[in-house]
Amino acid sequence: MKSTLPVGVIPDDSGPERQTHARLLAVFVGVAALAVALASTVIHNLSDTSHAGQLADLASVTLFLVALACYLLADQPARSVRRIRSLVRMGTTFTVLALLLLAGVSVLGVLLPSMDRSVSVQFSDITGRVQLEYCPALPSSFDAMVKPIDLARSSTLLPVWVSSRDCGNPSYVNGVWLYLDRSTITVADSGER
Repeated sequence: MKSTLPVGVIPDDSGPERQTHARLLAVFVGVAALAVALASTVIHNLSDTSHAGQLADLASVTLFLVALACYLLADQPARSVRRIRSLVRMGTTFTVLALLLLAGVSVLGVLLPSMDRSVSVQFSDITGRVQLEYCPALPSSFDAMVKPIDLARSSTLLPVWVSSRDCGNPSYVNGVWLYLDRSTITVADSGER
């Protein structure tokens, strides 16, 4: 009767090839994780003020790092073919989960409107109050709404939504968007709507 070794101990010529494959996957996943994490963080910082986007970013980066760890562990010497396959499979699973999470958050970010941020605006220079023709009752300090992406930009003009009460013009019953010169105003964050 011939005795056989357990499957995990049987030498396999594909072991070094599997390790090379795992090494290449580790490099690919590492670069992809960095690129996706940076892109997602930039997108969410510009368009999403909620904590859900930040938590999704953190979760996806964590999944990518776990996948990277699985690939790197598979690349270690003296691993059986079965262990290498298992680690590569786990790494692939975590990578797919991270990509699905980021794709889901991105789709929701496109489908759901971004929340406007409530800010306090104060004119630092009276000559900057060129909007008096539109809003004659506009005080030197007032509350307004801005889009997070506009607030993050460095353009000369900042679009702000002013309520009809602050505007004082009966033609703008639902409020009005004013484009204020950033050099003549001070903007302070006063929370989310």
